[in-house]
Amino acid sequence: MTSIRKHKNQKVPVFKSRKEEAEFWDTHSPLEFPDYWEDADVEVAKPLRHEVVLSVRLDESTVKLMEELSRRRHIGKSTLARMLIIEGLEKLEKAK
Repeated sequence: MTSIRKHKNQKVPVFKSRKEEAEFWDTHSPLEFPDYWEDADVEVAKPLRHEVVLSVRLDESTVKLMEELSRRRHIGKSTLARMLIIEGLEKLEKAK
């Protein structure tokens, strides 16, 4: 079991870069800074019910573009595809 170093009034430093912050947290535990953290209310959405799975054929360049766009948005490819389909359907419905 890892022991936690406890230091009274120890503060989390201001970091100059993400790399510096990552190096700091590699050697420190958040438990060392109990006064630093605030409680947060988190709402978790219900997962989608999977009633239908739709297979769609896409060319390689489209798949690569979807991978890049989903990576930039930090979401999965299927989530991006679902979002795009819903947006497209809503546009088509409005254009009636």
